[in-house]
Amino acid sequence: MPVLEKEAVKDAERKANVHAAGTPGAGSVGEPLLVVPYDIGSEGQPVDGEVQVFADRIEVRLANQLSSRLDMAQVKEVRTVSSIGGGVLVADTEEGPVALARYTSVHNGRMGFVVKLIQAVLKEEELPVPSAKDIPRFCPTCNSRLTEGTNLCSTCTDQGKVITRLLGYANPYKRSMVSAAILMILATLMELVPPYLTKIIVDDVLQVKSIGHALFWLVIGLAGTRVMLSAMQTARGYIGVWVGSKIMGDIRKDTYQALMNLSLSFFDRRQTSQFIGRINSDTEAMRQFLTDGVIWITGQVLMLVAIISVMASLSWKLTLLALLPTPLIIIASMTIWPSIRNRWYRQWRAVNKINMLVGDALQGIRVVKAFGQEYTEKDRYRDANGTLVEQTIKMEGIWQGVFPVFALITTSGALLVWYFGGWNVIRDELTLGTLMAFVAYLGMFFGPLQWFSQAINWMSRALSAADRVFEIMDTPSEVPTAKNAVSIPRVEGRVELAGVTYGYEKHHPVLKNVSLQVEPGEMIGLVGHSGAGKSTMINMICRFYDPDQGSITVDGVDLRGIDQVSLRKQIGVVLQETFLFDGTVAENIAYSKPDATPLDIMRAAKIANAHDFIVRMPDGYDTRVGERGHRLSGGEKQRIAIARAIVHDPRILILDEATASVDTETERQIQQAIARLVKGRTTFAIAHRLSTLREADRLVVLDKGGIAESGTHEELLDKKGVYYKLVEAQKEMSKIRGVQA
Repeated sequence: MPVLEKEAVKDAERKANVHAAGTPGAGSVGEPLLVVPYDIGSEGQPVDGEVQVFADRIEVRLANQLSSRLDMAQVKEVRTVSSIGGGVLVADTEEGPVALARYTSVHNGRMGFVVKLIQAVLKEEELPVPSAKDIPRFCPTCNSRLTEGTNLCSTCTDQGKVITRLLGYANPYKRSMVSAAILMILATLMELVPPYLTKIIVDDVLQVKSIGHALFWLVIGLAGTRVMLSAMQTARGYIGVWVGSKIMGDIRKDTYQALMNLSLSFFDRRQTSQFIGRINSDTEAMRQFLTDGVIWITGQVLMLVAIISVMASLSWKLTLLALLPTPLIIIASMTIWPSIRNRWYRQWRAVNKINMLVGDALQGIRVVKAFGQEYTEKDRYRDANGTLVEQTIKMEGIWQGVFPVFALITTSGALLVWYFGGWNVIRDELTLGTLMAFVAYLGMFFGPLQWFSQAINWMSRALSAADRVFEIMDTPSEVPTAKNAVSIPRVEGRVELAGVTYGYEKHHPVLKNVSLQVEPGEMIGLVGHSGAGKSTMINMICRFYDPDQGSITVDGVDLRGIDQVSLRKQIGVVLQETFLFDGTVAENIAYSKPDATPLDIMRAAKIANAHDFIVRMPDGYDTRVGERGHRLSGGEKQRIAIARAIVHDPRILILDEATASVDTETERQIQQAIARLVKGRTTFAIAHRLSTLREADRLVVLDKGGIAESGTHEELLDKKGVYYKLVEAQKEMSKIRGVQA
C-alpha cells in the first residue's frame, strides 16, 4: 500500500472512533439491505465482524456489538483501498475519510458490491443485484464455495446415489450386458490357459526331452486358445459398442428433454454454451464408465480372483510373497482419489469456461469485428487457455507420477518371487515350468492391479459428469404444467391480467399490481419508456414466467391451469430479434406447423409480403437461410417470421417491435402484412415508432411498472400525460435526425 494511502487509512481509523457505538438498539430500526462479513480488526488481529447497509445508515458490528455507525446523509462516497492480501472499506465524509472495515482478499468481491450498493442508495438509483462473483454462494452442508450458475457441491455429493442412478441407465440393456459379462468370464478363464500349457510344455516335454506328438498338440492348443480368446473379445467389444451407444443416446435424450422443459428464467441466468458440453462431453464420460468402465472393472476383478486361485494352487508361499505389495497399491489409489476428483472438476470448469468464451465470441463475431475487439477476445482466450493448460498439467501430472510408483511397487513383488522361487527351483522344491507359469500369472495379476488407477480416473470423470447432468434433470421448471391442466382446443381470445406483480429478481418488481381486460379481437398497443415493463407483460401472457402475485387468464381460465403445449398453439409471436434456424425458407415458415403443406406455406408468405423476394432467390423456397438467417436482410427475416406466425394461425398474437430497424419501404410492407395478420385476433403490439400503433383499438401506457393511462391515440393526446410526452419527444428526435441528415 502506498505511504499516502497508509496515512489516509490510519487517519480514517482514528476518525472512525469518533462515530463509534452510538444509540443502543439503533440497529433494530428497519431491515438491512445487505450484510457482509469482515475479518480484520483495527490492530490487524483476526475478528468476526459485519458491515450492515441500511437505507439510511451504515452500521459496523464486531462480535454482534455495534462498534460504529455512519448516517447516509454524512457520506459523500464509498470506496475500497487495496493492499497486499486484502483492503479497507472507506467512506468519504465532509470531515474526511472514515475506515469502516478491514478485510482479507477473500472478501474483495463482497466489499466491491457494498460500494456499488451504497453508491446506488446515495444517488437514489435502482439497487444492483449481486452475482456469485460479488457475493459467493456456499454449500449449506459442507460450506464449500459453489460454482457460479450451479447449486451443485462437488465436495459433499452422495456418490453412492449418483452411482446407483447412473447404473440405472444400464438396466434396460441388462441382457446384453450379461451376455458381455459371460463372454468376459469365458475370456478371462481362457487367458489363464496359456501359462498352464506353457508349464506342461516345459516340465513334461522340454525338460524330459519327450519325443512324440505331445509338443505339437500343446502348441495347437495354445493357438486354439488364442483364436477363441480373440473371437470372444471381438463379440464382447461389439456388444459393448452397441450397449454404449444406446446408453449414451438415452442420457443425451433425457438431458435434452430436461433442458427443453426448463423455464426461460433458468437460461436467463446462465450461458447456453455450457450445455453443449454437458450434452456431449459429459454423456460420453458417463457412457465410457458404464460400458468400458463397469465391464472392464468387473472383468479385472474376476481376473484377479481367478489368477490368485491358480497361483495359490501352484505355490501358496510364492502367492503370499506376490500379494505383499497389493495393499500398498490399493491404499495409494484410494488416497489420491479425492485429489483426482477435485482436479478433474477444476479441469472441467476450465474446459467449460473456454467453450463458453468461444461460443460467445463466435456468435457475436459481427459485434467483435465492428468494434475492433479481436485483440481483446484473443487476450480473453489466451487467459482462459492458460488456465486450462495449467489445470491439465496438474491433472495429467498426477498420472505421470502415479504410474512409475505403481510399477516400482509391483516390481518389488516380482523380485521376491524370482528370488525365492529361483532358490526353490535350485533345491528341486519347485519345477522350472511351475516357476515360469507362476511368473506369467504374476504379470497378469499386476497388470489389472496397476491399472486400478485407470478405474479411478474413469469413475471420477463419470461421477463429475453425472453430477452436472443430473443437476439439469433435477432442476424443476419455474413454470410447471399443473397435473390437472386442461387443453384449450380453440379460444375466443379474452385476456385478463388481475393484480399482476412480477420481478426477474423478487425484490425488484418490473410489473406492479397491473390489471387489464382485453376483449376478443381487440388490438392493444403497449407503450412506455424502455424498461417500463412492456416486454415483461407479453412474456407473462405467453407464460414464459409466472406472476409473483395476481393472475392471468385466457377466456376465464388461469394460465397456470392450461396445458402449455395447448396454450402455445393459441399464441403467435413475432419478435424484434427474429431468429431463423439454419434450414430452408420453407422449413422456417413451417416451423410453427410442421404438417403445413407447400400451398399453406406459399399462402402465408404472400400474406406476409414475402413471396416476391423468396421466388427471386436462387432456390426459391428451398433456399437455405444460413445460421440465424444471416443470408437474409432484417426486413426479409421479419417477413418470414410473420409468415411463420400466419401458418400457426393463432388466436392471440404478440408483436414485439416487429418493424424495428427497417427502412420505410420495408416497414410499409411489414405493416401491410401485420394488418392482414391481426384481423380477428387478439393482438398485443409493441412498437418503437408510436405512429405505427395508431390503428390499435386501445393504447396502454406503462410507466414505472404500472399502467399510467389507457385510451385511443387521440384520447391520450388530449390528456397530455405520459403518452403525449412520449409523442412529443419522438417528434423532437425526428426533427434532429432531419437536420442531421
